[in-house]
Amino acid sequence: METMGDLLEKVRELGSMEITEERAKELFGWNIEDMSARKLEDGSFVIIAFDNKLILFSRYFLNLDPLESEDNCEVTLALRTGLRSRVKYNIYYSGYIHGQGYIRLRLGDIENRMIEKLLEDFYVPALKAIYKPIIEQFKGFHSKDYFGAEADNSHGEIYYSSVRFRSEYKEARIWDVISKLHELDALLAQPDIRRALAELDLKLSLLPGVMWL
Repeated sequence: METMGDLLEKVRELGSMEITEERAKELFGWNIEDMSARKLEDGSFVIIAFDNKLILFSRYFLNLDPLESEDNCEVTLALRTGLRSRVKYNIYYSGYIHGQGYIRLRLGDIENRMIEKLLEDFYVPALKAIYKPIIEQFKGFHSKDYFGAEADNSHGEIYYSSVRFRSEYKEARIWDVISKLHELDALLAQPDIRRALAELDLKLSLLPGVMWL
């Protein structure tokens, strides 16, 4: 495999047959630690975790447009990391404002409106302040691709934007993507960043009403 487009083709090929660990290993060439699949209303979703810390998220969907027969799946490549957070979040690089990249941030579902408002007022600005000095390093290789980080209290991942048949960045070299994932993993493991994230988690745990998070 040379490009993310080649990886997408492997994912499409896997979806055209009975999905097993043996066939996945033959297609991707990496040893598999775990694999799971689930049905969706409009297709299916397959997650493959490899022993090199890479994770492949593959989504197969129904395409009713006869002119788009090639566009029937997408793939996201991620790297497992030691990043953890009391509050589930997804943060990633997005576009340009006056020549600079900016932050997109999504929190996990919060059922309690009061806690959601507290997080929006306290947690979100503080988390953005930690990532703001380094968000430019999450920039992709083309105009619409990007890197991001997702974390909760049990797992953390750094990921590259999802690739589909018409994505301009499917030409990105797969080893460039993997190298960048490892670079960002090392960046987020720096003591000052981990310390700032840990202190934010500690402050959050002391706020009334969110100790259960």
